[in-house]
Amino acid sequence: MVRLGIDRIREFPALFRGRRLGLVTGASGLNSQLIGSVEALNDAWGLTLLFSPEHGLRGEMQPGQTAESFVDVRTGLPCVSLFGGGFNEEGGAAAAEGALEKLDAVVFDIQDAGSRYYTYASTLFYLMQACARRGKEVVVLDRPNPLGGLLLEGNTHRPENFSFIGRTPVPIRHGMTLGEMARFFKDRFHPECPLQVVSMEGWKREMYFEDTGLFFTPPSPNLPTLTSLSLYNGTCLFAGTNVSEGRGTTEPFTLVGAPWIDGGRLARRMNDVGLPGLRFAEAWFTPQFSKYQNVPCGGVRIHVTDARAVHGVNTGVHLLCAVRELFPEFAFRAPGPDGRWHIDIASGTDQLRRGEMSAEEICRAWAREAEAFRPTLEKYALY
Repeated sequence: MVRLGIDRIREFPALFRGRRLGLVTGASGLNSQLIGSVEALNDAWGLTLLFSPEHGLRGEMQPGQTAESFVDVRTGLPCVSLFGGGFNEEGGAAAAEGALEKLDAVVFDIQDAGSRYYTYASTLFYLMQACARRGKEVVVLDRPNPLGGLLLEGNTHRPENFSFIGRTPVPIRHGMTLGEMARFFKDRFHPECPLQVVSMEGWKREMYFEDTGLFFTPPSPNLPTLTSLSLYNGTCLFAGTNVSEGRGTTEPFTLVGAPWIDGGRLARRMNDVGLPGLRFAEAWFTPQFSKYQNVPCGGVRIHVTDARAVHGVNTGVHLLCAVRELFPEFAFRAPGPDGRWHIDIASGTDQLRRGEMSAEEICRAWAREAEAFRPTLEKYALY
């Protein structure tokens, strides 16, 4: 069984003893015995302050919801939000950064999803930026990349599309743990940030989460299963379109559809593509929130037959291109106030939106970019 960074905190008294500690964590911040990281770290070394990322300190908030600072009812500790009212793309609001003055170090312990879109890595990025300015140490308690650390997928992101759902030039499926990502951030962006990583014991790059012997806790409300995690890097691309990615159902990111989609037709097209490890079936669903709330949608349910064979990014590219070709009602979400398209920000490029390349051509081009990132991955690898 893998030992997490949080399981090893008593082995490193020099990192924690006598220090004013802050902790960034969420619902997935649990040790291998399912004791919350807040409680485990507070009992072992004491905590001064808590910070919450997107989805909240206890995982109670939906995507994009923001929270004001509050007092944690369990511990009585103050908690500062790092999402919405906290750290932003310029490095932090005054309230969040001011909290660092009360601390000697900030501990970061939360389960990542193995995806560039996922905002926990961006939260770590801006935390390190703020700590670098104030000489405060960041201590990352490492956790597995749930998709393993071998396969890389997707382009390496264009700077003009950087955002909170992708702040650095890494592939969509980046193959790194957050501890490794922190080493990358320090070397490339925040060299003045004091950094320590408490590594795992027993994790190997070929391990998927089910190989670790650990209990799975959803890292956020719309990634409830390992199946949804295996598909997220691809089906999350539909967030930039008028097609539902299954949010508002019990099967987010495994259901894709819209009121005007003929699910049988789409399933036949996708099964003809022959994507490894997957089968597509016609599905009907009615989201209870998000896109098409209370409106019946036709679409597909994606069944994973072999998670290790699944290339999530390729799946999303082929599925999006198929929907675009088969159904004239398809559209990308309009640009935001800054003039940028969500699909470009998420995918890292305008290639999907422009439609000048086939799905196969995009997948081949992105695969070359992903492999070009491998030496960078190897440079910062801990395992």
